[in-house]
Parts: sequence; structure tokens; C-alpha cells
Amino acid sequence: MASESARKGRLLAAGSLLAAVILIFGALGLLGGLQGVAAQLKADHWKAEQPTGADHVTARMRTVRTAVTKEFPLPYGSGCYREDGGIAGGGEHPLGRACDFMLGPAGVMATGASEKEGERIVQWVRDHAGQYGIWYVIYRQHIWSSRHPERGWLPMEDRGSITENHYDHVHISVY
Repeated sequence: MASESARKGRLLAAGSLLAAVILIFGALGLLGGLQGVAAQLKADHWKAEQPTGADHVTARMRTVRTAVTKEFPLPYGSGCYREDGGIAGGGEHPLGRACDFMLGPAGVMATGASEKEGERIVQWVRDHAGQYGIWYVIYRQHIWSSRHPERGWLPMEDRGSITENHYDHVHISVY
């Protein structure tokens, strides 16, 4: 009985020590740095891939595209590879690591059932990010990253149009 009491005491002391370290790191502003290290370790888990095939996407992106299109009816399809990427610096599309899942015609804001379908896709992405190597998802001028899930669903800058602000599609990028 004494050994059980001693073991519980050691566990309590270890838990208290961990809580104190977290509190101190937080007070010193170091917790964010530790979260950054954890995020980089998560990203490093996924080895870089090169695009292959006629669709010019990575095997990982192809797997995600197949899973999403199997799970969700997308009568307007998806678009992945674009040579220019559509944004300054190109983004992930030219690298074969991104696809846009259209919720309706390009340039027409998703509303009603199509908007809800976009929300379901986003939730699916967040639920399966670790399984599929999903880096981030953009929808309705917001972004969520698996590198920093604690930051939540963050607003983005206005890019100038319905499509550029992702109101007509869900954008998924993989590591």
C-alpha cells in the first residue's frame, strides 16, 4: 500500500512539474516556439513528392482528390495543376500539391446546399489531415493549417474576386 501511495505522489509531482514548465514557457513566450517545433516535426513526417502523370499532381494529392471525390458529389469537378498557380509566387498548384474542389460554376458564390457541402468538405479535411498529409484548406476567405491547428480557422486578406477568395470552391493543399 505504501508503494502505491508513493507512486501516486510521484505522478502528482511529475504532473505538477509539467504544468509549471508549461506555465513558465507560456509566460516567457516560448510555448509558441515549442508549437512551431512540433509543427515542423509534423511537416517533416511527410516526405516531399514530385508530380507525376498526365494530371501533373503528386501521388499524395491524387490520393486526396480520389478520397474527396468519392466522399462528396462534385458535379462541377476539381482542378489541380496550373502552371502559373494563380497567385504571386505560384503557390502549390504548379507543384502538383493542390486541388480546387468546385461547388458551382467558377465565379459564382456558393450558397445554400453548395455552401454547406463546402463546409462538410472542410470538416472532412480537418478530420483526415493526419491520415492523408493535408497541409491546409482554404474556403470562404479563411484558412486552416494542420501545422497550427490550435490557431483555428483564420481570416485571409481580400484577393479581389469570388474565386480568388475561395467562395466558389474549397482549396486543399498537401505536404
